[in-house]
Amino acid sequence: MGFVAGPWLPWVVGLELAPFFLQFLGLSLGEVLGEGLCGSALGVSELEAVRYGLVSEYFLYGRLFLALLALKATYALALLVLRFMYPEKDPPFARGVWGVGLGLSGVYLGLFLLTRTLPLPFSTPLGPALLAPAPLDPLSLLMALPEIPLLYLLYRGRP
Repeated sequence: MGFVAGPWLPWVVGLELAPFFLQFLGLSLGEVLGEGLCGSALGVSELEAVRYGLVSEYFLYGRLFLALLALKATYALALLVLRFMYPEKDPPFARGVWGVGLGLSGVYLGLFLLTRTLPLPFSTPLGPALLAPAPLDPLSLLMALPEIPLLYLLYRGRP
């Protein structure tokens, strides 16, 4: 048994999709749990954000994490499709599939830590500026916690 045909694939898929579905809690329970990683970017178009001056570091962080969540959900669904295509053995490109998953999780966790701890550089019309670290709300923490066991499972299932 390998990476795609391994017994832990349902856990990997579930942990990859968990932050995507947890973000919906930010839409309904935003006052209690916080907005999550993408909350400031949801519900506002980029045109409205620029028109009304809502483009802030949190809006940009939210857009970045929204793209990452979409990539992670796509990766999880691709794993399920590969499981149906290769039910008993790994595909010949399993090492590449594993590398993509490890890279996505590493970037996601790394960006979470960077955006919550350090001021990041940003280009503004007035010149370079440092963006303030994003606040650490309970939902953001819940969205980042699945990455730790996910990285362990990806490491354990490497081809």
